Amino acid sequence: MAKHEKKSKKGIWLWIGIVVCVCVMLYAGSEIYTQTKDYAQGDQVYGTLQDAVVKQDAAPGQQDVQGGLPDTGGAAAERIDVAALRQYSGGAVAWIYSEDTVIDYPVMQGTDNSYYLTHLYDGTSNKVGAIFLDYRNASDFSDRNSVLYGHHMKSGKMFASLEGYKDQGYYNKHTHLFLYTQGGTYRIDLLAGYVVDGGANDIDFNPDDGALQAFVAEAKQKSTFSSGVTVAAGDRLVTMVTCTYDFQNARYALVGKLSKI
Repeated sequence: MAKHEKKSKKGIWLWIGIVVCVCVMLYAGSEIYTQTKDYAQGDQVYGTLQDAVVKQDAAPGQQDVQGGLPDTGGAAAERIDVAALRQYSGGAVAWIYSEDTVIDYPVMQGTDNSYYLTHLYDGTSNKVGAIFLDYRNASDFSDRNSVLYGHHMKSGKMFASLEGYKDQGYYNKHTHLFLYTQGGTYRIDLLAGYVVDGGANDIDFNPDDGALQAFVAEAKQKSTFSSGVTVAAGDRLVTMVTCTYDFQNARYALVGKLSKI
C-alpha cells in the first residue's frame, strides 16, 4: 500500500511538473508573439509616416573634407517636409535623423514622460513607444538643454544605436544627427556620451552659461568618446537618453550642440 502511494505521489508531481513546463512555454510563446507583433506594427506605422514626410529626392548629407561636418547646403538639410509632418503625425514637435542608422523618427511630446513609453506617435498602444521630448521642455527647443527619450529596443530600433557611442570608432563615423523643427533645421554636433543613473532627476533645462559650461565639462570628462566640439555662451544642447545595461536602472546619455542650418 505504501509503495503504491509513493508511486501515486511521484505521478502527481510528474504531472504537476509537466503542467508547469507547459504553462511556462505558453507564457514565453505568448510574450514572443506579442513582442514580434509590436515590432512589426511599429515598423509599419513609422514606415508609413516616413513615406509621407521624407522627400523622395532626399539624399544623405555630404561630408566636409576638412572639418568632418556635413555640407549645410546638402540634401539632408531639406530632407523632411515639416508641414507634412505636422499634418500626418498628430502633433510631432520635430523629426530626428541620423545618417546610416535606424534613427529616423518623429519627436513627440506628451503631458508626462510616461505616455510615449507605451504608445506609438499616433496613439496606438505599443511597447515600441516613440521618441519624445521631456514634457517640461519648451516644444520649440528654445531651452538651453532639451532632453529626448527613446527605448533601447532588442530589435535595434528607436534609440538602441545610441549605445554604439561607447566606442570611439562609432562616434568617428556618426559625429552628428539632424533635427527638423517648425522653426528650422538643426545639426546636432555630438560632444559627449556617458552612462548615468536613471534614478537621478537633477536635469537643469535652462542653466546659465556658467552652469552649462560645467555640465559640458563634466559630460566630456565622463564621455565614452572624445570630440572636438566646443560650447560657447548662448549655445543650446540636446541630450538623448536611452536604457543601457551597465548596472540596474542605468541610462546612456548622448549630448550634442544645436547648430542651425
